[in-house]
Amino acid sequence: MKVKAWMPVLVLAIVGVVSAKVAGLPEKCQGYTGWTRANVAKITAAGAHPSAKDVYVNLTADKLVGTDDKYKAPFAAGTVFIKERMDPDTLSVTTLYVMEKKSAREGDWEWSVFERDGNGFKGGVFANAAMCIGCHQEAKASDLIFTQFGKR
Repeated sequence: MKVKAWMPVLVLAIVGVVSAKVAGLPEKCQGYTGWTRANVAKITAAGAHPSAKDVYVNLTADKLVGTDDKYKAPFAAGTVFIKERMDPDTLSVTTLYVMEKKSAREGDWEWSVFERDGNGFKGGVFANAAMCIGCHQEAKASDLIFTQFGKR
């Protein structure tokens, strides 16, 4: 294949877009769309976070699920799940819900939310995540994670 003069420029542009920092998001959340997506198709079912959603995790599939396609829970410290909530009409991301595992103990998560603010996000860690924890207790068997891993 003959390399056209514009091809290297295109590759650099794509790499720049993929690696660009998103204003307002902590380092641990940067590049999350390149992580493992837990769901195969957009989640549109009603729930605590209504609207179209995708869920990403900073683990590779082999570290995330076993041969039975169930999560290897409890998750290790440093595991991060990010749920994107999207506008149902434009599918632009409006909100990011973040769960970061603080220790290997079951249920030991830190909870954050980030709302779209122009080209970036604003928000942070919840000082009191009682509402999140109360609801997520229903998913105790999977270390408080509701979204099932989608079989590929």
